[in-house]
Amino acid sequence: MSWPFFQQPSKSYRNFQFVYIFFVLNFVIPAISYAVAPEVAIGQFRRTNTMLGGADYTFPEEQSRVWRYLGAANVMTLGLLCALLTWDLKRYRPVLGPLIFLKGYNASLFLFGWFAARQYPVLLAVALYDYLTCVGFWYFATRAYEDVKDRPDSELVPPPRWRS
Repeated sequence: MSWPFFQQPSKSYRNFQFVYIFFVLNFVIPAISYAVAPEVAIGQFRRTNTMLGGADYTFPEEQSRVWRYLGAANVMTLGLLCALLTWDLKRYRPVLGPLIFLKGYNASLFLFGWFAARQYPVLLAVALYDYLTCVGFWYFATRAYEDVKDRPDSELVPPPRWRS
């Protein structure tokens, strides 16, 4: 059995699809968790901090509805932007800039937080992971776009949606 997805002429588009579907799931699932089960997310955050040798993180993050809801909404927005790019890279390519900005700004806040509180190495770990994610956003979307921008949509698997 041969799946057209794996046989398509644009390997960079195929790779982009794989990575961006991972990004969508990586943002949408946690965004829901942040909103409805914040103790799960903050528990992982605290365990990672302890594993990295950090001091006890005793801030009652899961009790803050305002910041928790803002965080969940921002992460869901990242998922939506990644989904739009996955849905139709040619049409929605302009959202790549806001996507990188939103994630990069988040990374910078965590980095500045680590500078202010070095006893929490998890802040630095989150910042580095988020910066790496920004590089992934740019790398995979840009390579795929450069390869497919002049190709007919009929060659792409899956083809872009919402074309007129």
